[in-house]
Amino acid sequence: MPSQLPDYSDSVRAAVADYWEVRRSQADESESRGVLNTGIRAEVTGGRHLDALHELVVSVFVDAGIPAQLIDVKRRPIAGYFRRDKSWDIVVMVADRVVGIVELKSMAGGSGGKNYNNRTDEALGQAVDVWKAVEREIIRPLRPWLGYFMLLEDNKAFTTPVAPRRAVWEPDPVFDGASYADRYVIFFERMVRERLLDAACVVLADKDSAAVRFPSDSVSFQAFAAAIHGRCLQFMATNPDIDWGAGE
Repeated sequence: MPSQLPDYSDSVRAAVADYWEVRRSQADESESRGVLNTGIRAEVTGGRHLDALHELVVSVFVDAGIPAQLIDVKRRPIAGYFRRDKSWDIVVMVADRVVGIVELKSMAGGSGGKNYNNRTDEALGQAVDVWKAVEREIIRPLRPWLGYFMLLEDNKAFTTPVAPRRAVWEPDPVFDGASYADRYVIFFERMVRERLLDAACVVLADKDSAAVRFPSDSVSFQAFAAAIHGRCLQFMATNPDIDWGAGE
């Protein structure tokens, strides 16, 4: 078990650089094969653009003390209450017990608001469905751990303040002058505050340089990793029957 949290800055930058490179290569491959996918769709239909970020998140569980040889990690359906189940991107298990569940999503391109409501509705619905299943004892006996990772392209579509629409009731003033990136931060900070998620990360990533920045410390990757480390400490302490030294 590490005595302090590793600095993941370089690892995040490398994973983001790989994300953009895979998107570019998928777009080039689609064009060379004469596939009619265009623009952003051509960059993501290959399905591999989040692989490096997936590996990074899993590596945090290993850094936190979960032996790699004991980990079983893949995309798995999680039982719900309102729906039979919903697949989450990363489900980390040890001895058929769930250590952590993480969803990975990204948004890029020139229309920051095009799928904002769809993305936030999906995240909210996934979490509520899981917690209602816990309340109804469909998921038992222990409360699972839920995390969400959101990558946004660092461009004007996401960072420019959004012109407000006229709502039926006066919206929360916290959204006044907020960009779509700001709205994502508010959304995920509140999801964590209300315990609908145990941790969240929002990263802004530049497409050309692969530079990354975090619009809020509370949803930075370091904070996200710290929450994973805390979860792993708890999991290992509450599952003493597992041979944590196996394979050493």
